[in-house]
Amino acid sequence: MVRKSMLFTFLFFLTFINNGLAHTGLESSSPQDNEIVKEDLQEITLTFETKVEQSSTFQIKNSIGESIPIENISLTNNKIVGSLQYPLENGSYKVEWNIIGADGHPIEGEYHFTVQIPDKQSQIEQEQNQVKQPKQDENKKANEESKKFEQKKLPSYVIPSVIVVLILIVIGSFLLLMRRKN
Repeated sequence: MVRKSMLFTFLFFLTFINNGLAHTGLESSSPQDNEIVKEDLQEITLTFETKVEQSSTFQIKNSIGESIPIENISLTNNKIVGSLQYPLENGSYKVEWNIIGADGHPIEGEYHFTVQIPDKQSQIEQEQNQVKQPKQDENKKANEESKKFEQKKLPSYVIPSVIVVLILIVIGSFLLLMRRKN
């Protein structure tokens, strides 16, 4: 009886240990971790797993460690949103966040993203090339897909061979069981 109650207690503990030790973490963000942003970025949004307290905040730093000014940081339940004064230039950025979770514990973290906005002239050239070559791209994609399909096809003898091997294993197992009974 003691062993059963100890086993039950142990299983109960393992089941609920994550809830007891859990702290609020970053659930999602915009931009996301390691994302490459290709449009003007005006706003950063951090969504956490639980509600965060009013003194929670974040900051953005560029690749050389300079802080980027953030305006109007607002906090609603589990979401922190900050507006950027100016669109970010091309480069790497780090978002550092400091929050106080619903459980009262201070938690900090960070993630990175990159801004790579093409200049206007190269963007116009890319759009022109896309208009000129849609048929070539479609043909190229169709050829690639047919090659992938051909690579995935199994030779015709593989499936019947597997079936025969499985039947032989079943028959062999049955004969072995019959022999052991006698």
